[in-house]
Amino acid sequence: MPEKTVSGQEGAGAVLITFGSAHGLTGKHLYITQNSTNIPGAAGYQDSFGSSLASGDMNHDGYADLLVGSEGDASAKGSVTVLWGGTSPLRSALTLPSGPSYPGRMFGADIVVGDFTGDSRPDIAVSGQTSLKLYSGTFTRSKAPAGIDVNDADVTGSWHLAAGDFTGDGKDELAVVQQKTTRVYGQNPGTTDPGSFTAQARLAGGDRVAAGDLNGDGRDDLAIALSNPRLNPNGLADPSHGSGYITVRYGDPHINGGLAPSGRVYHQNTAGIPGDNEKEDEFGAALSIADINGDHRADLAIGIPYETLGRTFRGGGVLVLRGSASGLTITGAARYSQNTPGIPGSAETNDAFGSQLRLADFNRDGKADLAVSAPQKDHGNGALWQLPGTRTGVGDSNVNVFGPKEYGVSPGSRIGETLLG
Repeated sequence: MPEKTVSGQEGAGAVLITFGSAHGLTGKHLYITQNSTNIPGAAGYQDSFGSSLASGDMNHDGYADLLVGSEGDASAKGSVTVLWGGTSPLRSALTLPSGPSYPGRMFGADIVVGDFTGDSRPDIAVSGQTSLKLYSGTFTRSKAPAGIDVNDADVTGSWHLAAGDFTGDGKDELAVVQQKTTRVYGQNPGTTDPGSFTAQARLAGGDRVAAGDLNGDGRDDLAIALSNPRLNPNGLADPSHGSGYITVRYGDPHINGGLAPSGRVYHQNTAGIPGDNEKEDEFGAALSIADINGDHRADLAIGIPYETLGRTFRGGGVLVLRGSASGLTITGAARYSQNTPGIPGSAETNDAFGSQLRLADFNRDGKADLAVSAPQKDHGNGALWQLPGTRTGVGDSNVNVFGPKEYGVSPGSRIGETLLG
């Protein structure tokens, strides 16, 4: 909830951690701000604590740790906080060393965890308005690696990141997505030296990205969305006429960076996909990839938060496309909204259902469940829905919804402005 007011400081930001169970997500939660005990810093005006989130077992103690970006911290210099997991989770933390800071840097705009150096230990990549930084080495509860700057003359404005092993060599590549260009960074062969982490491919740009193995071949694939081509053109022809579209590229060990320069394009006028292209639907404003039905091939969930439903302007929806042996397929494509039978609530103007979404196995049944947020629901209260994964896809029964009452937060908190699953 990066826009939440904390101790009178507007936009200071807060994070809710909700816990899974045998029945999926629950109302059990932790609430953390920069004013919480043992959390570095202090809640300040427009800090946006929680503007980005990532997770990984950084200190190899068997517990996941939480990384929280605060891109507006200290007059938009930005910061990233590592909150340590454990039996009493997220009660201690440290701040990643960021090097020289200056207003407008917005360090922590996005964060991703992956094994980029191939040493079987997690690394962290952090983007800012004018920088891209890689942290590789030994993490402890009291110390993190200093981090190195990934040198690239055109890295300005590197906002969205995704990690995936596109080549199948056991090392993750890093996709850095900007409006005009996507760069794929990787480790030079035969070394684990972070300093040899360089750009290996250049692809068309976008504004959202997700990685996962859509065809089950052991190599990750990449989906890049351009959700508003009219507002943020990438210099290419727009097949969606302003509605938004997605390009999927499949992992290939024979190509530098592991991804082909061309890909398969999907939008709401693609044959077999339910719906129609309408200007500024924001198709692709949120993306998530994971295996929903347990067939060992990942599926793709796509947020369409500004979709108009009948007379409900910007009610919002979600499209789910299945993975298959030949890659993403439109067979069985399914759409969900608050007007779908079985999903609690009803679509209202400006709810923006689908603004954020995450696929993750919240009940440990081997199938990814779908978490969907509508941060503008009920005039900015926000809410989070959980739809279960089943062997036939996303289920529309036993759907749970959580709002300010369930989480004990004040109205206007914009629950679900960012999500991590």
